Amino acid sequence: MSALNAEDRLEQRLKDFYDHVPDVEDALPFKDYLLKHEDSRMAWYLLGKQYEAKGQQAKAAYCFSQAGEVYEAFENQPAPAPPEEFAARDAAQSGASKRRNRWLAAAAVLVLLVSGYLIYAGLSAVPGRDAPQEAAGSSPASSAPSAPAVSGQAGLPAAGEAALPIDSSPDTRYRVVAGAAEPDAEGGGLLAELAASAASRSALLIRAPVLDGWTDWVKSGKPVASVGPGPAAGGVSLWWHDAKWCGCEADDGWEPLRTVDAWKPAQELKVVLRSAMVQYRQRTGRWPADPESLAGAYPNNTIAGWTDDLTAWFGELKSILDNRKDGKIPQTAGWPVETAPGAGVVSSAVPSGRLSDLAEQPLRIVVDKSRHRLAVVSGNVLLRNYAVGLGGDRTPEGSFTITEKVRDPRGKTPGVFGTRGMTLSDTRYGIHGTNEPDSIGKDESLGCIRMAQDDLEELYDLVPLGTPVTIASGGLPAEIRVPAKRFRLPAVQDETNPLKIYDWLG
Repeated sequence: MSALNAEDRLEQRLKDFYDHVPDVEDALPFKDYLLKHEDSRMAWYLLGKQYEAKGQQAKAAYCFSQAGEVYEAFENQPAPAPPEEFAARDAAQSGASKRRNRWLAAAAVLVLLVSGYLIYAGLSAVPGRDAPQEAAGSSPASSAPSAPAVSGQAGLPAAGEAALPIDSSPDTRYRVVAGAAEPDAEGGGLLAELAASAASRSALLIRAPVLDGWTDWVKSGKPVASVGPGPAAGGVSLWWHDAKWCGCEADDGWEPLRTVDAWKPAQELKVVLRSAMVQYRQRTGRWPADPESLAGAYPNNTIAGWTDDLTAWFGELKSILDNRKDGKIPQTAGWPVETAPGAGVVSSAVPSGRLSDLAEQPLRIVVDKSRHRLAVVSGNVLLRNYAVGLGGDRTPEGSFTITEKVRDPRGKTPGVFGTRGMTLSDTRYGIHGTNEPDSIGKDESLGCIRMAQDDLEELYDLVPLGTPVTIASGGLPAEIRVPAKRFRLPAVQDETNPLKIYDWLG
């Protein structure tokens, strides 16, 4: 869709709108709305066009100055400065409000350009209209056209405006769940991308905060907005769930939040499966033939357990890998999108935006000696950040690989290595438990990485055999990141090695 075509359609809709506006002095549909809600730049732009058409240039100039980026997008020129008599009022707007409005305006303009026109609103408890935000396009049978309203407020039709079809709630059968850190240009652009394809698929935008440069997976999940097909063909609906992001009324986001709570564990299962398949091929030179190839008995325990959901997703990925193009073996595994038996429909939504690395990058471990932290990451997404015990200069820096995983490793002293152990690059260095829990966060080991039992057992289930490990000084946040409900895989194989006495440095 070209920008010119989109602008032509907008101009026609504006003409249709003006043709149906009662010609009453200063009784313009957007004026009363803006007296109560001054944050809507699209409404300011439309009101300015109305004053301009009536020859009231001072009022039009003030409205256009308030419209800011919306005016610049549609007029292809800088927004005018407010007339002197209005300058004091313009200066009173706070910097924080201006930043929020710039983001809202950018998102609104982009959505308009990619999807026709959109009623852009937040859910609010209004008598007779419990969830009004709908979208798009008039059918040939429609009566008088309505204004193309993009609003940062409730978005309800004003008195005398034509009522549009109302969606009762967002479609929670999302095909995409995208993460954005802040309501800035990046967040607005991501929302516009989601809206561009919303006529054919529903999507959810969630907050994915940044922690020392990493996308914070544990803290991600607060719903920001939902987009989906509108009631008219080719239309788009948008629901706001976070008033801080839109500067508007928004619903409480309860249903989308429940959706995210169900979606996140499924994505962790998927990234573990994909990582296991990638590491299996890296180690053996071939893709796994069946689940038993991954969840084998020690020492072939690439993955630490198995579920029915993993079986379904493994079958989906294997069918793609087996469908070779040009006779060539695929170099990487994809991302499962089919609905697994126990994961629910929402599990099929693909991570996007700041969370897209989950679907593209296998898991790896990063150890920060200066802060005594060990993190599990996928690309730039930080899934976990644990406290660990180290050995100071005795703990080597560099790149390693997990070459062995064992449950209940035997040491010379019972319990010295806890309930799990992982060998680094076939050396005497390892990641394991400890019978000295007070040493966590200190440099008291002989070089190994010590972990608390709950952290160790979760890490063991998360990272497959072959996972790369980087040890350095610096690079991780100090804040611990573990979820309330830990990741666990049901054990289906024997991962013990009772005949060996391990001599990790401890």
